[in-house]
Amino acid sequence: MLRIKLGPRTYVGDEQGAHKFLPRMHAGWDPTMTDQQVYDAARGWWRLNQRAEQERYAVVVAGGQCRLAIRITKWQQEGDRRAFAGDILGPGDLVHDKFVGKPDPANSTSRFPVLYLADPVDEATCRCGCGATVSRGEWLQGHDQRAIHDRIRADFGGSVSKFIDWYDANGPFASEN
Repeated sequence: MLRIKLGPRTYVGDEQGAHKFLPRMHAGWDPTMTDQQVYDAARGWWRLNQRAEQERYAVVVAGGQCRLAIRITKWQQEGDRRAFAGDILGPGDLVHDKFVGKPDPANSTSRFPVLYLADPVDEATCRCGCGATVSRGEWLQGHDQRAIHDRIRADFGGSVSKFIDWYDANGPFASEN
């Protein structure tokens, strides 16, 4: 989960809509803003690495309090900066109810406005079937390979070559061969 801390509202002047994915005139927060305006201010452009794209939720903090929760559905990159799009979460959603209206969930003195938070709301069960929980993505490290090789053992007698031959004959590019 990302925690995005907004400072005071400032003018950024994207008058020509230079950023089609995230056009905006202001960044930051003030108490008169609607949820949509807070969402627009929080979306980016942040200096983040690719790890950010694994996050499924963001909470927006301003004035020491969590103001908004967002389910992230899409990312856009420009140079070393990223912006996201998603859905504003409302009452009744687990993430909204856990964070919105409560104090900043980050226990940090970092001046960087975007932090990664580990939170059980982000946890899912590893897709390999081991039963372990993962806080980012769908697999524990290496378990995707375990799942692939389990299937190769079960369906192709453990032969990667047989799997490759089958895939080449039946996979999405089979008609090109």
